[in-house]
Amino acid sequence: MCRGLILLSIGLLLSPGFMTGQVPSEEDVVDRVMAIVGDSIILRTEIQEELQRMAMSEGVPLPDPGPELDQMMSEVLDQMINRSLVLQEAARDTLIRVNESEIEDRVVARIDDVAQQFGGQSGLQQALATDGLNLAEYRDLLRTQIRQEQTQQLFLQRTLQNAPTIELSEDDLLTAFQASRAQLQQRPKIITFTQVVLKPTPSEISQQTARSEADSLLGEIQGGSNFEELAQLHSDDIGSAELGGDLGWFRRGMMVTEFDEAAFSMRDGQVSDIVQTEFGYHIIKIERSRAGEKRGRHILVIPEMTETDIQRTRDTASVVLGRVKAGEPMEILFSQYSDEEAPDTLRVPFDQIDQLPPGYGVIATGVGNEVIGPIEYETPRGEIRLAVVKVEEVREAGAYTFEDLRGQVAAQLQEQRQYARILEELRAKTHIEIRE
Repeated sequence: MCRGLILLSIGLLLSPGFMTGQVPSEEDVVDRVMAIVGDSIILRTEIQEELQRMAMSEGVPLPDPGPELDQMMSEVLDQMINRSLVLQEAARDTLIRVNESEIEDRVVARIDDVAQQFGGQSGLQQALATDGLNLAEYRDLLRTQIRQEQTQQLFLQRTLQNAPTIELSEDDLLTAFQASRAQLQQRPKIITFTQVVLKPTPSEISQQTARSEADSLLGEIQGGSNFEELAQLHSDDIGSAELGGDLGWFRRGMMVTEFDEAAFSMRDGQVSDIVQTEFGYHIIKIERSRAGEKRGRHILVIPEMTETDIQRTRDTASVVLGRVKAGEPMEILFSQYSDEEAPDTLRVPFDQIDQLPPGYGVIATGVGNEVIGPIEYETPRGEIRLAVVKVEEVREAGAYTFEDLRGQVAAQLQEQRQYARILEELRAKTHIEIRE
Protein backbone atom coordinates (compact mmCIF):
# COMPACT_ATOMS: atom_id res chain seq x y z
CA MET A 1 0.00 0.00 0.00
CA CYS A 2 1.48 3.38 -0.97
CA ARG A 3 2.34 6.00 1.65
CA GLY A 4 -0.50 8.32 0.60
CA LEU A 5 -3.08 5.57 0.99
CA ILE A 6 -1.63 4.52 4.33
CA LEU A 7 -1.97 8.05 5.67
CA LEU A 8 -5.44 8.40 4.23
CA SER A 9 -6.45 5.16 5.88
CA ILE A 10 -5.03 6.38 9.20
CA GLY A 11 -7.25 9.43 8.89
CA LEU A 12 -10.26 7.17 8.42
CA LEU A 13 -9.31 5.05 11.40
CA LEU A 14 -9.17 8.04 13.69
CA SER A 15 -12.80 8.86 13.05
CA PRO A 16 -14.97 5.80 12.45
CA GLY A 17 -17.96 8.03 11.75
CA PHE A 18 -16.32 9.11 8.49
CA MET A 19 -15.77 5.61 7.17
CA THR A 20 -18.78 5.98 4.86
CA GLY A 21 -18.55 6.70 1.14
CA GLN A 22 -17.27 10.27 1.37
CA VAL A 23 -13.70 9.40 0.34
CA PRO A 24 -12.91 7.26 -2.72
CA SER A 25 -12.04 3.65 -2.02
CA GLU A 26 -8.54 2.30 -2.70
CA GLU A 27 -9.70 0.86 -6.02
CA ASP A 28 -11.02 4.26 -7.15
CA VAL A 29 -7.97 6.32 -6.14
CA VAL A 30 -5.56 7.28 -8.88
CA ASP A 31 -2.36 8.18 -7.08
CA ARG A 32 -0.81 10.69 -9.42
CA VAL A 33 1.26 13.82 -9.18
CA MET A 34 -0.94 16.89 -8.78
CA ALA A 35 1.83 19.49 -8.43
CA ILE A 36 5.59 19.90 -8.54
CA VAL A 37 6.96 22.44 -6.07
CA GLY A 38 10.70 23.00 -6.32
CA ASP A 39 12.24 19.62 -5.53
CA SER A 40 9.02 18.13 -4.10
CA ILE A 41 5.82 16.62 -5.46
CA ILE A 42 2.26 16.58 -4.13
CA LEU A 43 0.19 13.45 -4.74
CA ARG A 44 -3.54 13.15 -5.18
CA THR A 45 -3.78 10.83 -2.17
CA GLU A 46 -2.00 13.42 -0.03
CA ILE A 47 -4.68 15.95 -0.91
CA GLN A 48 -7.40 13.43 -0.05
CA GLU A 49 -5.67 12.72 3.27
CA GLU A 50 -5.62 16.45 4.07
CA LEU A 51 -9.30 16.77 3.20
CA GLN A 52 -10.12 13.90 5.51
CA ARG A 53 -8.20 15.51 8.39
CA MET A 54 -10.07 18.77 7.81
CA ALA A 55 -13.39 16.96 7.84
CA MET A 56 -12.54 15.20 11.09
CA SER A 57 -11.34 18.35 12.84
CA GLU A 58 -14.43 20.33 11.83
CA GLY A 59 -16.82 17.48 12.58
CA VAL A 60 -18.56 17.55 9.18
CA PRO A 61 -18.56 15.00 6.35
CA LEU A 62 -16.99 15.73 2.98
CA PRO A 63 -19.36 16.58 0.11
CA ASP A 64 -20.15 14.03 -2.58
CA PRO A 65 -17.95 14.05 -5.70
CA GLY A 66 -18.75 17.11 -7.77
CA PRO A 67 -17.93 20.82 -8.13
CA GLU A 68 -17.94 21.48 -4.38
CA LEU A 69 -15.45 18.69 -3.63
CA ASP A 70 -13.32 19.73 -6.62
CA GLN A 71 -13.18 23.29 -5.26
CA MET A 72 -12.14 22.01 -1.84
CA MET A 73 -9.40 19.89 -3.40
CA SER A 74 -8.14 22.92 -5.32
CA GLU A 75 -7.99 25.00 -2.14
CA VAL A 76 -6.23 22.23 -0.22
CA LEU A 77 -3.71 21.84 -3.04
CA ASP A 78 -2.94 25.55 -2.82
CA GLN A 79 -2.42 25.24 0.95
CA MET A 80 -0.12 22.25 0.46
CA ILE A 81 1.93 24.16 -2.11
CA ASN A 82 2.36 26.94 0.45
CA ARG A 83 3.40 24.42 3.09
CA SER A 84 5.94 22.84 0.76
CA LEU A 85 7.40 26.26 -0.09
CA VAL A 86 7.81 27.10 3.59
CA LEU A 87 9.39 23.74 4.47
CA GLN A 88 11.87 23.97 1.61
CA GLU A 89 12.87 27.50 2.58
CA ALA A 90 13.11 26.53 6.25
CA ALA A 91 15.48 23.69 5.33
CA ARG A 92 17.92 26.33 4.03
CA ASP A 93 17.88 28.26 7.31
CA THR A 94 20.68 26.86 9.44
CA LEU A 95 19.34 28.47 12.63
CA ILE A 96 16.00 26.68 12.55
CA ARG A 97 16.27 23.68 14.83
CA VAL A 98 13.24 21.76 16.00
CA ASN A 99 12.97 20.57 19.58
CA GLU A 100 13.15 16.78 19.33
CA SER A 101 12.15 16.31 22.96
CA GLU A 102 9.02 18.42 22.45
CA ILE A 103 8.20 16.47 19.28
CA GLU A 104 8.42 13.17 21.17
CA ASP A 105 6.16 14.53 23.94
CA ARG A 106 3.55 15.57 21.35
CA VAL A 107 3.76 12.19 19.59
CA VAL A 108 3.15 10.38 22.88
CA ALA A 109 0.24 12.70 23.76
CA ARG A 110 -1.37 12.27 20.35
CA ILE A 111 -1.05 8.48 20.43
CA ASP A 112 -2.58 8.44 23.91
CA ASP A 113 -5.52 10.53 22.67
CA VAL A 114 -6.12 8.24 19.70
CA ALA A 115 -5.74 5.11 21.80
CA GLN A 116 -8.55 6.33 24.07
CA GLN A 117 -10.87 6.41 21.05
CA PHE A 118 -10.21 2.70 20.56
CA GLY A 119 -10.37 1.64 24.19
CA GLY A 120 -6.63 1.47 24.77
CA GLN A 121 -3.33 0.59 23.08
CA SER A 122 -4.47 -2.89 22.05
CA GLY A 123 -7.53 -1.49 20.30
CA LEU A 124 -5.40 1.05 18.44
CA GLN A 125 -2.92 -1.63 17.39
CA GLN A 126 -5.75 -3.80 16.03
CA ALA A 127 -7.14 -0.84 14.07
CA LEU A 128 -3.71 -0.05 12.64
CA ALA A 129 -3.14 -3.69 11.75
CA THR A 130 -6.23 -3.69 9.51
CA ASP A 131 -4.45 -1.00 7.48
CA GLY A 132 -1.14 -2.86 7.35
CA LEU A 133 0.54 -0.69 9.96
CA ASN A 134 2.11 -1.34 13.33
CA LEU A 135 2.42 1.11 16.21
CA ALA A 136 6.09 1.90 15.43
CA GLU A 137 5.24 2.85 11.84
CA TYR A 138 2.33 4.99 13.00
CA ARG A 139 4.61 6.68 15.51
CA ASP A 140 7.10 7.49 12.74
CA LEU A 141 4.35 9.00 10.57
CA LEU A 142 3.16 11.18 13.44
CA ARG A 143 6.72 12.21 14.24
CA THR A 144 7.25 13.39 10.65
CA GLN A 145 3.99 15.33 10.62
CA ILE A 146 4.67 17.06 13.96
CA ARG A 147 8.26 17.87 12.98
CA GLN A 148 6.97 19.59 9.84
CA GLU A 149 4.41 21.55 11.87
CA GLN A 150 7.10 22.76 14.28
CA THR A 151 9.47 23.64 11.43
CA GLN A 152 6.80 25.77 9.76
CA GLN A 153 6.04 27.56 13.03
CA LEU A 154 9.70 28.32 13.70
CA PHE A 155 10.28 29.57 10.15
CA LEU A 156 7.27 31.87 10.22
CA GLN A 157 8.14 33.21 13.68
CA ARG A 158 11.66 34.08 12.57
CA THR A 159 10.62 35.50 9.20
CA LEU A 160 7.73 37.59 10.54
CA GLN A 161 10.01 39.14 13.17
CA ASN A 162 12.02 40.84 10.42
CA ALA A 163 9.20 41.40 7.94
CA PRO A 164 8.59 45.04 6.94
CA THR A 165 5.42 46.65 8.27
CA ILE A 166 2.49 46.79 5.87
CA GLU A 167 0.34 49.89 5.99
CA LEU A 168 -3.27 49.15 6.98
CA SER A 169 -6.14 51.55 6.39
CA GLU A 170 -9.11 52.11 8.69
CA ASP A 171 -11.32 50.42 6.10
CA ASP A 172 -9.00 47.37 6.15
CA LEU A 173 -9.40 47.06 9.91
CA LEU A 174 -13.16 47.62 9.88
CA THR A 175 -13.65 45.05 7.13
CA ALA A 176 -11.58 42.47 9.02
CA PHE A 177 -13.52 43.16 12.22
CA GLN A 178 -16.91 42.80 10.51
CA ALA A 179 -15.81 39.56 8.86
CA SER A 180 -14.99 38.01 12.24
CA ARG A 181 -17.83 39.53 14.24
CA ALA A 182 -20.19 36.57 13.91
CA GLN A 183 -17.59 34.28 15.52
CA LEU A 184 -16.91 36.58 18.48
CA GLN A 185 -17.98 35.53 21.94
CA GLN A 186 -19.22 37.95 24.59
CA ARG A 187 -16.58 40.26 26.00
CA PRO A 188 -15.78 39.29 29.61
CA LYS A 189 -15.58 41.76 32.46
CA ILE A 190 -12.30 43.61 31.99
CA ILE A 191 -10.08 45.78 34.16
CA THR A 192 -7.72 48.31 32.57
CA PHE A 193 -4.85 49.63 34.64
CA THR A 194 -1.63 51.56 34.25
CA GLN A 195 1.45 50.77 36.28
CA VAL A 196 4.94 51.81 37.21
CA VAL A 197 7.14 48.77 37.81
CA LEU A 198 10.36 49.42 39.70
CA LYS A 199 13.36 47.15 39.28
CA PRO A 200 15.96 47.08 42.06
CA THR A 201 19.47 47.90 40.84
CA PRO A 202 22.76 46.89 42.45
CA SER A 203 24.66 49.52 44.37
CA GLU A 204 27.74 51.17 42.92
CA ILE A 205 29.90 49.03 45.21
CA SER A 206 28.29 45.83 43.85
CA GLN A 207 28.88 47.09 40.31
CA GLN A 208 32.52 47.79 41.05
CA THR A 209 32.99 44.37 42.67
CA ALA A 210 31.48 42.60 39.66
CA ARG A 211 33.61 44.66 37.27
CA SER A 212 36.73 43.78 39.22
CA GLU A 213 35.86 40.07 39.05
CA ALA A 214 35.29 40.33 35.29
CA ASP A 215 38.63 42.14 34.87
CA SER A 216 40.37 39.40 36.85
CA LEU A 217 38.82 36.65 34.69
CA LEU A 218 39.81 38.50 31.54
CA GLY A 219 43.37 38.69 32.83
CA GLU A 220 43.40 34.93 33.40
CA ILE A 221 42.15 34.32 29.86
CA GLN A 222 44.77 36.64 28.40
CA GLY A 223 47.35 34.78 30.47
CA GLY A 224 46.43 31.48 28.81
CA SER A 225 43.70 30.03 31.05
CA ASN A 226 41.01 27.90 29.40
CA PHE A 227 37.92 29.97 28.54
CA GLU A 228 35.47 27.05 28.82
CA GLU A 229 36.74 26.01 32.23
CA LEU A 230 36.51 29.56 33.58
CA ALA A 231 32.98 29.88 32.23
CA GLN A 232 31.94 26.64 33.95
CA LEU A 233 33.44 27.81 37.25
CA HIS A 234 32.56 31.51 37.29
CA SER A 235 29.84 32.48 34.79
CA ASP A 236 26.52 33.59 36.29
CA ASP A 237 24.61 32.69 33.12
CA ILE A 238 22.97 29.46 34.29
CA GLY A 239 21.84 28.68 30.74
CA SER A 240 25.34 28.46 29.28
CA ALA A 241 27.77 28.06 32.20
CA GLU A 242 27.59 24.25 32.26
CA LEU A 243 28.32 24.29 28.53
CA GLY A 244 31.46 26.30 29.02
CA GLY A 245 29.64 29.51 28.09
CA ASP A 246 28.54 28.12 24.70
CA LEU A 247 25.88 30.31 23.02
CA GLY A 248 25.66 28.35 19.77
CA TRP A 249 25.06 30.21 16.51
CA PHE A 250 23.32 33.59 16.71
CA ARG A 251 22.40 36.27 14.19
CA ARG A 252 22.81 40.00 14.36
CA GLY A 253 19.98 41.47 16.42
CA MET A 254 19.37 38.38 18.57
CA MET A 255 21.44 39.71 21.50
CA VAL A 256 21.14 42.98 23.39
CA THR A 257 22.67 45.92 21.52
CA GLU A 258 25.98 46.21 23.41
CA PHE A 259 26.66 42.47 23.16
CA ASP A 260 25.60 42.40 19.51
CA GLU A 261 27.87 45.27 18.48
CA ALA A 262 30.88 43.77 20.24
CA ALA A 263 30.36 40.23 18.91
CA PHE A 264 29.90 41.26 15.28
CA SER A 265 33.01 43.43 15.32
CA MET A 266 35.20 40.50 16.38
CA ARG A 267 37.28 37.99 14.41
CA ASP A 268 37.28 34.22 14.88
CA GLY A 269 39.29 33.25 17.94
CA GLN A 270 39.20 36.76 19.38
CA VAL A 271 38.30 37.49 23.02
CA SER A 272 36.57 40.79 23.80
CA ASP A 273 37.30 43.37 26.43
CA ILE A 274 34.67 43.72 29.17
CA VAL A 275 31.22 44.38 27.66
CA GLN A 276 28.61 45.88 29.99
CA THR A 277 24.91 45.23 29.34
CA GLU A 278 21.74 45.39 31.42
CA PHE A 279 22.54 41.85 32.60
CA GLY A 280 26.04 42.54 33.89
CA TYR A 281 29.61 42.25 32.61
CA HIS A 282 30.44 39.92 29.71
CA ILE A 283 33.62 38.47 28.27
CA ILE A 284 32.91 37.21 24.75
CA LYS A 285 34.86 34.75 22.65
CA ILE A 286 33.99 34.28 18.97
CA GLU A 287 34.81 30.83 17.65
CA ARG A 288 33.37 30.80 14.12
CA SER A 289 31.73 33.20 11.67
CA ARG A 290 29.63 32.88 8.56
CA ALA A 291 27.36 35.22 6.61
CA GLY A 292 25.39 37.24 9.16
CA GLU A 293 26.07 34.75 11.97
CA LYS A 294 28.51 34.15 14.79
CA ARG A 295 29.18 31.21 17.05
CA GLY A 296 30.65 32.07 20.41
CA ARG A 297 30.92 31.73 24.16
CA HIS A 298 30.68 34.19 27.01
CA ILE A 299 31.30 34.58 30.70
CA LEU A 300 28.74 36.71 32.54
CA VAL A 301 29.37 38.33 35.92
CA ILE A 302 26.18 39.70 37.48
CA PRO A 303 26.51 42.36 40.20
CA GLU A 304 25.17 41.09 43.52
CA MET A 305 21.78 42.43 44.59
CA THR A 306 21.69 43.10 48.36
CA GLU A 307 18.76 43.54 50.73
CA THR A 308 19.81 47.18 51.04
CA ASP A 309 19.38 47.61 47.28
CA ILE A 310 15.89 46.08 47.44
CA GLN A 311 14.88 48.23 50.42
CA ARG A 312 16.05 51.33 48.58
CA THR A 313 13.67 50.37 45.74
CA ARG A 314 10.82 49.80 48.23
CA ASP A 315 11.35 53.31 49.54
CA THR A 316 11.30 54.73 46.01
CA ALA A 317 8.09 52.80 45.25
CA SER A 318 6.44 54.43 48.27
CA VAL A 319 7.44 57.84 46.92
CA VAL A 320 5.98 56.96 43.51
CA LEU A 321 2.75 55.82 45.20
CA GLY A 322 2.42 59.17 46.91
CA ARG A 323 3.02 61.08 43.68
CA VAL A 324 0.35 59.06 41.86
CA LYS A 325 -2.15 59.67 44.64
CA ALA A 326 -1.32 63.37 44.44
CA GLY A 327 -2.43 63.33 40.79
CA GLU A 328 0.89 63.21 38.93
CA PRO A 329 0.46 61.66 35.42
CA MET A 330 1.40 57.98 35.23
CA GLU A 331 3.22 58.44 31.90
CA ILE A 332 5.71 60.84 33.51
CA LEU A 333 6.41 58.46 36.39
CA PHE A 334 6.66 55.52 33.99
CA SER A 335 9.38 57.27 31.97
CA GLN A 336 11.25 58.18 35.18
CA TYR A 337 11.10 54.96 37.16
CA SER A 338 9.61 51.98 35.36
CA ASP A 339 11.37 48.87 34.13
CA GLU A 340 11.38 49.18 30.33
CA GLU A 341 10.48 45.51 29.94
CA ALA A 342 7.23 45.94 31.90
CA PRO A 343 4.12 47.19 30.03
CA ASP A 344 2.75 50.53 31.18
CA THR A 345 -0.88 49.60 30.45
CA LEU A 346 -2.73 46.29 30.72
CA ARG A 347 -6.30 45.22 29.91
CA VAL A 348 -7.06 41.97 31.73
CA PRO A 349 -10.27 39.91 31.91
CA PHE A 350 -11.24 39.34 35.53
CA ASP A 351 -11.02 35.58 35.11
CA GLN A 352 -7.36 35.96 34.10
CA ILE A 353 -6.19 38.15 36.98
CA ASP A 354 -4.81 35.05 38.69
CA GLN A 355 -2.39 34.69 35.75
CA LEU A 356 -0.68 37.97 36.66
CA PRO A 357 2.33 37.91 39.02
CA PRO A 358 1.57 37.00 42.64
CA GLY A 359 0.19 39.99 44.52
CA TYR A 360 -1.81 41.44 41.64
CA GLY A 361 -4.95 39.72 42.93
CA VAL A 362 -5.71 42.84 44.99
CA ILE A 363 -6.76 44.68 41.81
CA ALA A 364 -9.84 42.44 41.55
CA THR A 365 -11.63 44.69 44.05
CA GLY A 366 -10.33 47.90 42.49
CA VAL A 367 -12.53 50.67 41.09
CA GLY A 368 -11.87 53.43 38.56
CA ASN A 369 -9.03 55.83 39.53
CA GLU A 370 -8.07 53.80 42.58
CA VAL A 371 -4.31 53.66 43.26
CA ILE A 372 -2.97 50.35 44.60
CA GLY A 373 0.43 49.27 45.84
CA PRO A 374 3.26 48.97 46.04
CA ILE A 375 2.79 45.34 44.95
CA GLU A 376 5.97 43.31 45.51
CA TYR A 377 6.53 40.13 43.53
CA GLU A 378 9.20 37.88 42.02
CA THR A 379 9.74 37.32 38.30
CA PRO A 380 10.17 33.76 36.95
CA ARG A 381 13.93 34.40 37.20
CA GLY A 382 13.58 35.12 40.91
CA GLU A 383 14.13 38.87 40.61
CA ILE A 384 12.20 41.32 42.81
CA ARG A 385 9.85 43.89 41.27
CA LEU A 386 7.58 46.51 42.88
CA ALA A 387 4.51 47.85 41.07
CA VAL A 388 2.38 50.90 41.69
CA VAL A 389 -0.96 50.41 39.93
CA LYS A 390 -3.71 52.83 38.96
CA VAL A 391 -7.09 51.36 37.95
CA GLU A 392 -8.23 53.26 34.86
CA GLU A 393 -11.48 51.44 34.09
CA VAL A 394 -13.57 48.44 35.12
CA ARG A 395 -15.80 47.43 32.23
CA GLU A 396 -18.67 45.01 32.64
CA ALA A 397 -19.20 42.07 30.28
CA GLY A 398 -20.91 42.73 26.95
CA ALA A 399 -20.52 42.59 23.15
CA TYR A 400 -17.10 43.40 21.71
CA THR A 401 -16.80 46.69 19.84
CA PHE A 402 -14.34 47.60 17.11
CA GLU A 403 -12.36 49.74 19.55
CA ASP A 404 -12.10 46.82 21.97
CA LEU A 405 -10.35 44.71 19.36
CA ARG A 406 -8.64 47.29 17.17
CA GLY A 407 -5.16 46.29 18.32
CA GLN A 408 -5.77 42.56 17.92
CA VAL A 409 -7.41 42.99 14.52
CA ALA A 410 -4.49 45.14 13.33
CA ALA A 411 -1.91 42.62 14.58
CA GLN A 412 -3.68 39.65 12.99
CA LEU A 413 -4.27 41.41 9.68
CA GLN A 414 -0.67 42.63 9.64
CA GLU A 415 0.57 39.08 10.16
CA GLN A 416 -1.77 37.68 7.49
CA ARG A 417 -0.57 40.17 4.90
CA GLN A 418 3.07 39.72 5.81
CA TYR A 419 2.61 35.96 5.47
CA ALA A 420 0.93 36.45 2.09
CA ARG A 421 3.88 38.58 0.96
CA ILE A 422 6.37 35.95 2.12
CA LEU A 423 4.50 33.27 0.16
CA GLU A 424 4.36 35.53 -2.89
CA GLU A 425 8.15 35.96 -2.75
CA LEU A 426 8.69 32.21 -2.31
CA ARG A 427 6.40 31.42 -5.23
CA ALA A 428 8.21 33.94 -7.42
CA LYS A 429 11.57 32.21 -6.97
CA THR A 430 10.40 28.57 -6.97
CA HIS A 431 9.39 26.39 -9.90
CA ILE A 432 5.73 25.40 -9.44
CA GLU A 433 3.87 23.19 -11.89
CA ILE A 434 0.21 22.32 -11.26
CA ARG A 435 -1.10 19.34 -13.21
CA GLU A 436 -4.79 18.97 -14.03
